[in-house]
Formats: sequence, C-alpha cells, structure tokens
Amino acid sequence: MSSATADRPKAAQRIQSAAKDLFYRQGIRATGVEEVCRVAEATKMSLYRAYPSKDALVAAILAEDAAAYDAWFAAVTEPAPTPAAKLRAVVAAIAAKLQEPDYRGCPLLLAQAEFPDPEHPTHQAVAAHKSRMRAGLAELAREAGATRPELVGDTLAMLIDGAWSALPYLGGPRAGEVLREGAEVVLRDSIGQ
Repeated sequence: MSSATADRPKAAQRIQSAAKDLFYRQGIRATGVEEVCRVAEATKMSLYRAYPSKDALVAAILAEDAAAYDAWFAAVTEPAPTPAAKLRAVVAAIAAKLQEPDYRGCPLLLAQAEFPDPEHPTHQAVAAHKSRMRAGLAELAREAGATRPELVGDTLAMLIDGAWSALPYLGGPRAGEVLREGAEVVLRDSIGQ
C-alpha cells in the first residue's frame, strides 16, 4: 500500500467532510448525494454503507457541529477571569467570526431553516443544541449575579442568532458591532458589570 493511499481519509470521513462543506455553502436540500459523492471521490455505495440515508448524514454533521461549538465555547470562555468576562468573550468571539470571509452564520441555524417542521429530526437536533447554548449562557449570567439569568441567556442567544441572520444584509462589521453593543447593554443592565 502506498503512503498516499494509507494517508487518504476513509470514504466515510471524506463523505462527511464534503457534505458538511457543501451543505453549509449550498444548503442541505440543494445538495444531492451524487454531488457529495463526486466531491468526496466516493461511491454511493460507500455513502449508504456509512450513512443509511441523507438524514443520517445530516444528523452526523449536526452532531459534529454541536460538539465543535461546545469545544469552542469552552476554549473561548476558559481564559476569562469572571463569569461576566466569559459572556463578553463569547460575544466578542462571535462578533469576530462575523468578519471572516465566506462565513454564512451558524451551520445549525442554516440547517434548521431548511427543516421548519418541529417534528423533523434535523429541527429537533438543532433545537436541542440551541437549548444547551442558552442554558450555558444563562448559567454564566447566574454566576455573574444576574437577577433573571434565563432572560439574559435567552436575550444573548437571540442577539447572537440575530447577528448571524442579519449577516447577509448588514455585513459582518455592522452585525458584529450591533451584537457587541447590544450585548453590552444587556449585561450592564442585568449584572451591572
């Protein structure tokens, strides 16, 4: 076996990576499994061996995205010295992401927008992730001394999701500025720091 062959990712990894990129850039419904296989240099048989359906492939990508967010959240908040600083660090990091070229927003929200039926597994997976996100923000608000931490968590989550949604028409710099300033108003009002 050649080194190039040994170093090449397995078909399932190539398929998931290609699908993740295509779904993010083009949309889930707009991307067929044939295109995923072509970009991944894999066969449909390989795709369906690894993922019994396109929905299963979407679910694997959403689980990967949710885990990546959780790791990112921990990395962004860990160095901040106080709960209030942790909240501001999250907001600042998301505002910075809005500046990145080719950034289209939260991949989970983009997926949920394509599956508005609350009973659809994709919709439910995103809703569960967003609930965890809100709970994490609310817990930091509680630790920072907010009198209504759930409201603070929900408000920050709405500002964050709103910034992602406004990205196409406000542009990254303005969406980031509004996010940072709006979050600062909420934090000063709710925790006074």
